[in-house]
Amino acid sequence: MNKAIAPALLWQLFRQELRERYVGTALGVFWLLIPPLFMLVIYAWVFGEILQMRLGTETDSAQFAAWLLAGLTAFNALAEVLTRAPALLIERRDLLLNSPLPPAVLPLLPVGVSLVLEGLSVGLLLLWLLVQGRLEPLSVVFYLPFLGVRLLFSLAFAYGLAVLGVFLRDLRQMMPPLLTVLLLVSPIVYPLSVVPEAFQAWFAWNPLAQLVEGYRAALLEGRFLWEAFVGLLLLASASLALGWWLFQHLLLRARYVL
Repeated sequence: MNKAIAPALLWQLFRQELRERYVGTALGVFWLLIPPLFMLVIYAWVFGEILQMRLGTETDSAQFAAWLLAGLTAFNALAEVLTRAPALLIERRDLLLNSPLPPAVLPLLPVGVSLVLEGLSVGLLLLWLLVQGRLEPLSVVFYLPFLGVRLLFSLAFAYGLAVLGVFLRDLRQMMPPLLTVLLLVSPIVYPLSVVPEAFQAWFAWNPLAQLVEGYRAALLEGRFLWEAFVGLLLLASASLALGWWLFQHLLLRARYVL
């Protein structure tokens, strides 16, 4: 396939991926932002107002909302890929079997959508911090390396789950409840300080918890967590290698199953 054609075709598929989701709706692509905003309002109301959960004695509701949005930004971006990837090759069967498009391009689609979703969410968070007068000068600079790590994890899941989803059709149905469990067992809607000491070790080894903490430290405090970043980078790189290996070794068999 002509190398000049591949990026253009990928861009066309990406635009089609966005249009197909919201065709016929009044708000169109703004639906990318509405679900995370809705969840933010619900979680902020339940945990911040009803349960009166705070990050410290001097934390107010506005700070808690920003803290919550930073955590949900990382989680929602990963959830987008985990939800879409298992059905990707099945839904794009015609492209996989009847076009010269390299199969490795298809898993890039949900990762691209997740990047758009995260960009909107981070933009909203930065605007909120600016209005509150709490925007740190280096927040975006320290955030970008953790975004890179998140993209590596997303690519790993996209490649691995896309090809496994051809053989394990139940993966698509399993993802929503698994994501709910992952949300609740990670310090995303509640601070780590409320976790009993007996379970602290789990959070220390939870990659999602470390990623969320990296996002929050960068975006809210202008700090860079070097140790967390290095550990996540190594794990994400190994995960991507495994996901790519699965994709390459199972793709031929997946073509026959499709």
